[in-house]
Amino acid sequence: MTLLFQIALKGNILLVSLYGLHLQASPAFLGVIIAAGSLFPMFLASFVGRLSDRVSLNFLLTIGMIGSGLSLVAIYFLVANLWVLLAIQLLFGLFQIITVVSSQNLVGALSSEGTRTKNYGAYTLSVSIANFIGPLLVGFVIDWLDFAVAYLMLGIFALLPGLLFLVIPIKGVAKKEKDTVENTSFLQLLLHQKLRSVFITSGVILTGVGLFEFYFPIYTSSIGLSTSVIGVLVGVNALAFIISRLLMTPLQRKFSPEQMIGGCLLIAGCAFFVLPFIKAVPLLAVISFVMGLGLGCCQPLSIVMAYNASPAGYTGEVLGIRLTVNKAVQFAVPIVFGSMSFVGFFPIFWLNTVLLGFSGSSLLKWLPNKKNVTKSN
Repeated sequence: MTLLFQIALKGNILLVSLYGLHLQASPAFLGVIIAAGSLFPMFLASFVGRLSDRVSLNFLLTIGMIGSGLSLVAIYFLVANLWVLLAIQLLFGLFQIITVVSSQNLVGALSSEGTRTKNYGAYTLSVSIANFIGPLLVGFVIDWLDFAVAYLMLGIFALLPGLLFLVIPIKGVAKKEKDTVENTSFLQLLLHQKLRSVFITSGVILTGVGLFEFYFPIYTSSIGLSTSVIGVLVGVNALAFIISRLLMTPLQRKFSPEQMIGGCLLIAGCAFFVLPFIKAVPLLAVISFVMGLGLGCCQPLSIVMAYNASPAGYTGEVLGIRLTVNKAVQFAVPIVFGSMSFVGFFPIFWLNTVLLGFSGSSLLKWLPNKKNVTKSN
């Protein structure tokens, strides 16, 4: 069911960029439209997380998925313009954050400490598969039919799992027992020593992912590639995500999560550095693949670290705060970098290279080896 919903979510990321360009949005306004999808999640992710610790996850997942699906289906029946696209993004963002926070909390609640990394790996693997299928479908549907049909298709993908959650009860949920000594506030969780580093790292990872999702379609469209080719190139990136997550288990035997994230950030930074030099489709596919390998392991590792470090009874809220940080990045990146489009692609991609390279090298430089980390834990 996660796979079905994520096809809609990941497909929409590419679809809204291409549809905005089709409707002749300026880079700055296109940035605002894309950022709109992160506005409600940025402010509500923590609240939704707290809600998911207290309210039936069946109910939240049903509301989130059906609401997301109806938001996407609605554009099929509306007059196409940029303001409609902006409104749909706002509405879709509201419902998708309910779904994402609840599903992440559900995976953790269904897991033991020994199976949590494996289960989050399976969850994020389904997300990666969707990241391959969604853009690929969108690219071909746009070329063969039109944008409205692509939105209808994605809306159906989101609706189906929501309808299934109406009739399939979730069993076996075993959440952490809440600490009865004192309540923990949002600010305390945000400034928690272990969680703070997780939140910062997650923000850096999402900056790289966000810039790729926003600027890669714009860059490839600017050099004259068709939507189906762009969809294939984005799909190659998702395929690399899948492979990297299959490699997580053997890599974890040799490296700590922090060391893995540091190395992956350096790989992604190198891919961003060379990207603006490349115009040939085969080479763009290689760069897209390398970038996917670099960023692929980072997100599931940051989810596991956040869940494991969260106080008892606050797992959903911690995952919500992590997503608040992520959505703040996803909100800012399109607006900030969309308004900087006049400087060209080189400075924007290279600025991200510096950010990823500095963060990755810092993690590798200051962390002890895995054996010492394990002992200290």
